[in-house]
Amino acid sequence: MSLSPDYFKYLNHFGKTATVREFFENAHMPDMVALRHDIDHSLDLALEMGYWEKEYGIRSTYFLLHSADYWNDSRFIEKCLQIQDFGHEVGLHLNILAEWMRDRIDNPSLHLEKLIAPLRNAGVRLSGVSSHGDRLCYKQQFINYWCFSELRPPDPVTTESGICAEGIPVKEERFQIRYPSTHRLVRENGHIFDLWSISTKKLGIDYEANHVAYDSYYTDTGGGWFRSGDPMKQTLASGRHQILMHPVYWRGPQKIYFFLSTARSGSKWLVNFLSQATPLRARHEFSLNHRFKSGNLIAEKFLPWPWFIYILNRLLKGRKLIAKKRTAKGFRDLVWKKDEAKKLLIEARAWIDEFHEDYAEANVYLERFLSIMEEVFPDATLVHLHRNPKNVIRSILNRKWYDTPEDSKHPVIEVEDWDSRNQFEKACWYVRKTNESLLHACQYRLAYERMVNDPGYLTERLRSLGIPVFPRLAELEFRKKINVNYSYEFPDYAGWTEENKASFHSICDPVNETLGYESRRGTHTQSLEVKQKDMNDDGKINSRSLPETIIEMDFRKMRYNLYSPKGCKVKNSGEGIEIFPKACKRSYVLLGGGKWYYVKEDEGWASETGHYYQGVLDLEIYQNLSIILMCLMYNKKGYLIAERPLGQIKQEATPCKFSFKVRGDAKRFNIALYISPSDLPGKAEMKKIRIKKMPL
Repeated sequence: MSLSPDYFKYLNHFGKTATVREFFENAHMPDMVALRHDIDHSLDLALEMGYWEKEYGIRSTYFLLHSADYWNDSRFIEKCLQIQDFGHEVGLHLNILAEWMRDRIDNPSLHLEKLIAPLRNAGVRLSGVSSHGDRLCYKQQFINYWCFSELRPPDPVTTESGICAEGIPVKEERFQIRYPSTHRLVRENGHIFDLWSISTKKLGIDYEANHVAYDSYYTDTGGGWFRSGDPMKQTLASGRHQILMHPVYWRGPQKIYFFLSTARSGSKWLVNFLSQATPLRARHEFSLNHRFKSGNLIAEKFLPWPWFIYILNRLLKGRKLIAKKRTAKGFRDLVWKKDEAKKLLIEARAWIDEFHEDYAEANVYLERFLSIMEEVFPDATLVHLHRNPKNVIRSILNRKWYDTPEDSKHPVIEVEDWDSRNQFEKACWYVRKTNESLLHACQYRLAYERMVNDPGYLTERLRSLGIPVFPRLAELEFRKKINVNYSYEFPDYAGWTEENKASFHSICDPVNETLGYESRRGTHTQSLEVKQKDMNDDGKINSRSLPETIIEMDFRKMRYNLYSPKGCKVKNSGEGIEIFPKACKRSYVLLGGGKWYYVKEDEGWASETGHYYQGVLDLEIYQNLSIILMCLMYNKKGYLIAERPLGQIKQEATPCKFSFKVRGDAKRFNIALYISPSDLPGKAEMKKIRIKKMPL
């Protein structure tokens, strides 16, 4: 996710929260926490924040800035409705007087009506505003809510002086606004605006956030708790508290995803879906297919890593990469030119590192460069996107793959007598070898057939990767078809000759069976490639390539006390380890001990590069609890650097099988059972667990 782990600490600390409207409507209630976000920059980041808050049972208000670029997003209203669908409130981040002072509008009242009407007509229940602290407010000395007549105090000269543009008292003089004794603003062209002249009642606005009664106010304006105390250091159980958190200050470390596949496996469709229905910045086959707009910056000889990336990032400031096709004619040459390919991938990495958002790329060519990928993108998540081999073969043959011996666009596969094989056999070997390579390299899989036909499947798969899907936006994109084949000269499987069917099954059945597609049993030796990889020259199995069990426990037969619980009671019993979460509280159990955000050397488990992990957890759930299984990753100092959801456990889904690959920069990992808050008490029983370390 693009949000800092620290943000979730605050959510856990806040407990139950309300929207600002609920805070306003329940002024008589003595104990409430209202959470609010002023969206100055990125609406997509706000969408992601809204998604995760919904997952945590948090409700808040998102005030959207009408002078921000995102207001012109073609899907702006749909995104507002999506935030509202998540259970949050959408309000207006008011910058109307700043816009008037800049001479961008002439009638603030009419402009507000035009801003609000389309939102309400679409179903956005907008009834509140918060005032934006525009830089111009300090330069020209005004506060945006001074436009509203209902907010005028008896003595504005006294009451409204000495506060900041956000509307709260501040100690620093440079942030204190001086109220004009003339009760009016004058802009450079001489036009005058009378303060307190617009009616909130006429606009259907019920409240301004800073005028809602509260006991304590917290704000992270400026990127820290500079203008208030830190709510994390305060007890919020009693009193009325309003908390303002700007999403821009809570970005987390960037995540990078590569969806790798054979050609014709839906990669372009997937990229379009990710771009439109998730917070990711997604690209289709960009890496390798680029150049610098004003020439290449890469020297022939590399500097020592990571100095090269550091210097390249400095050089890239202000420089742009643009598309340049390198994976068409001449792709075979690029496969052999590893140094050139490495330069291109390093350039792509430096370009990706400049983004604030998480990044995803679907690229069917990168399978040829997996060793370089591991070096340049050690922290990336690799996902194997696969499609039924028979349909891939049909599609690429209709696109004339391997139709001539001189074909230089498509990869040569290292199998015996490649040059003497016919077009159909070459296509089969391409599909088999590419899938086998990705089965070893990728820690996750995504099936094309289910991806394009089952929104629930795609949503859950992406959720397991830590990628939120926005349902309203996804619905608009799901049925689109992209990059469709228009030539069907080569028939589908039913129309193949018996000779082609026999060749197909003899070559592709190992991956057909592994990936769950139809095969002819007995016509192949399953997992041939793995066996060859795991043997020495003398035929003996490499012990270092064998799976290694790092934990295998039957909690019904033996006691286990290394776990660390929080927000719940845990005890060993004859039936397993019983977990009793407290009602309405978030709770978790760390199976390797330690704390969520820190582990010592003897807590959790040491991770090792070149491996991934497979596990199965036998867990019984009562009272409809919702449990998320997570992998927590820590750096060499023991501090948390990544959280990766491994799946949601429900009563009907046990035992739970899972797999994951630990980030290259992580030194230890832990397994967590996160239990979502529920109004009802519940119980879970861990019966057995097994985790194996598997060679890649």
